[in-house]
Amino acid sequence: MRVEYSSNNSGGSWWLTDEQWLALEAAGWKVKWCKDDKHHNGAVRWLGALATSASLECETPGDAMRAFETITGLSVSDEGCGCCGAPHSFSWGEGESWGYASGEECLPYLFNAPRTTLREAYAATSKPK
Repeated sequence: MRVEYSSNNSGGSWWLTDEQWLALEAAGWKVKWCKDDKHHNGAVRWLGALATSASLECETPGDAMRAFETITGLSVSDEGCGCCGAPHSFSWGEGESWGYASGEECLPYLFNAPRTTLREAYAATSKPK
């Protein structure tokens, strides 16, 4: 399956450096460079970023998320700022068989765990005081 990664300018800055985009490409991700995107009119950078999205062919969304974290050193479950949203989001599939996750929504895919609320997950792993 193809998993698409999208970067969000959360908190007023991009979370990936130029080096991290290049590392994703070197690891087999298909990076959509701003200079090649018709929406950016050939500009090398868009709001300072060399790229804002990439895709990876893999078995599961979790595989893409774990690969992203290993390559970039970033956490896909970061929530970002309250007004701008999560800095990282992932989408996959099509039609009725599609999915999307960003921020803490990525956790069940990272850990192959059933989807639950954060409160339920915390309660299942913590002892009351």
